[in-house]
Amino acid sequence: TKWDTKQKGETKMLFDILALISFFICLLLLRTFVEVFPSLMACLVRWKESVNLDASVMLSRDRDIMAIAMIMPFCLTAGRFYLYSPSWMACFGPEGRLGITIGIITAYILLRKGLEHAFRSRKINPKTYKTACKSSHTFFIILTLVLMALGGIMSFLDIDHMVIKSAMLWVSAITYMLFLLRKVQIFNSSCSFFSGFLYLCGLEILPTGALVASALIF
Repeated sequence: TKWDTKQKGETKMLFDILALISFFICLLLLRTFVEVFPSLMACLVRWKESVNLDASVMLSRDRDIMAIAMIMPFCLTAGRFYLYSPSWMACFGPEGRLGITIGIITAYILLRKGLEHAFRSRKINPKTYKTACKSSHTFFIILTLVLMALGGIMSFLDIDHMVIKSAMLWVSAITYMLFLLRKVQIFNSSCSFFSGFLYLCGLEILPTGALVASALIF
């Protein structure tokens, strides 16, 4: 119908506007990204590289700025390929789904930050705790870039939408598992394995489990 066509056109316009804004922001931060990229890659290989990155005020600051800049591209990618698509979202149009996706991801980020503050303890070295918590910024940047590249290439090759979604979810799961390994290694550098695992449960398993459960159950 004309109404559906109009609605799709408005949704595409909103998506294009947000994508254009994100593109210009990333373009302005291109030099920052180039400077911090080698350190980000090193963090994939060795957990100590996260410590080295956090020890550098400039690199740590640049990494955090890039992580903030990646939030909207990640939301757009997740919305575009329905990476978060519980059944209750089916009654919403594309524009509504995009808005809800952005809201859910924002709420997830805020929940993580709240838990990081709540689980902060004097029993662990403050620098170690900060490094472990901020390691999520590193892996978030890498994951966003990989998902954007994967979505762009597979869409260009005209691969089925469900195949693209499945590939993205697998990539996200693998990246997250590697992140969990590196994070617990950072924790274990200044506390026992059991304590590190408890921190991991409180800071990662709890919020991410809630996010996954909301997508599968509701």
